[in-house]
Amino acid sequence: MRLCNTHRAQQLMAENNIDGLIAYNPINQYYLSNYWGLFNTAGGYEGAYMSLLPAKDIEAAALIIPALELRRLKTTAGTWMTNLFSYFTDADEKLEPFADSTPQGQPYSGWQTAEDHGDLTDLESDWLSIVDNYGSQMSPNAFWALSRAIKNAGLENSTLAVDDPRLAQWLNNCQLDKLTVIYRPQLFNEIRLQKTAAEITIMSQAAIINERSLLKAANSFYEGISWTEVQTTYMTEMATQGGRGVYVMCGLGELPAGKVRRGEPVMLDALGQYQRYHGDFGRCVVVGEATAKHRLYHQAICAGWETAQNLLKPGIHYSDLSRQVGNAVRKAGIKQFRDPVVHSLGLEHTDDPKPAGVMPQTKDDQILQQNMVINVDLPHTEIGWGSVHVEDTVVITADGYNRLSQASLDLIVCS
Repeated sequence: MRLCNTHRAQQLMAENNIDGLIAYNPINQYYLSNYWGLFNTAGGYEGAYMSLLPAKDIEAAALIIPALELRRLKTTAGTWMTNLFSYFTDADEKLEPFADSTPQGQPYSGWQTAEDHGDLTDLESDWLSIVDNYGSQMSPNAFWALSRAIKNAGLENSTLAVDDPRLAQWLNNCQLDKLTVIYRPQLFNEIRLQKTAAEITIMSQAAIINERSLLKAANSFYEGISWTEVQTTYMTEMATQGGRGVYVMCGLGELPAGKVRRGEPVMLDALGQYQRYHGDFGRCVVVGEATAKHRLYHQAICAGWETAQNLLKPGIHYSDLSRQVGNAVRKAGIKQFRDPVVHSLGLEHTDDPKPAGVMPQTKDDQILQQNMVINVDLPHTEIGWGSVHVEDTVVITADGYNRLSQASLDLIVCS
């Protein structure tokens, strides 16, 4: 299984006169290689993992990992990349450089095998085998390992796009001074916009897990329940189903009174992960009877979604979709409704190319394309009254869309 849309990557690299990609950001590194490192988390180690994807010779794609991850390649799903370059530490004594003129690091042997061991399991044998294969091929650090991958792919005089500006200097320090390294983080997002079949399969499951978790949290409502209890129900259900809750919100703040009040309109918007891909889902809930205004507003939001469904197809601009849906909601009864946010979903909540340091959801207008996975985000809040919301995830098809969520749009009423 390959997550990366290599065909689209090659197409965009050709259009931009780029010979290859180097991913350093954990999300991009995982996207290119399928491999998520043990320390690919906030507070991890700088430069621990990288992936190289050539524009032409895909077979020369390479994964760079620390030596301690070798065994983990056998424990996890591993990587589709056949070229593996690992590193350990500086050698204790002067060693001959590799044939590509890069320095050798200290050989890696890993954990010892028990002298009194019985029959080894297949996995234990695989652990020993992979260390035997790569343990004598260590570079002294990740950047020398990356330089080996670049030379192996014949890209030492090429133009490479990277997602971290420091890579240019790091590679220059490894005697790759003929490289042209350009910082193009948004190119990775452009590639990720069109999902592969493998990604859509994972995201379909992410959508269902996230939806079920939000609905369980919504149906746990009663008069006086705290926001902490609602969050705990959602997060626990996500974990129970094998996912990870990112957040659940009821507007820009928390509950106005600190707890749910009878008759209060509450929106719920949940973002969760499954196998690192996101599900994003929103609905409306009330304890007791909904007021006439609440029902009118909920129906207006649903009218916006009905309009959206007629526009969800290739060739439509985000901006056109947003404007027409906003007009429909305002016409149906919410006079102050803001145009909804349309965003791509995937390894990030907003998978679209986007600049740094701007308000969230600030991004270039996109045109819907087949295999894009998107959300139309329809929240509305009035301070002193409450909030309503509907949000589903869809995948764009050749002539329309498929909805990844399953729940009805009905207002959730709890006793």
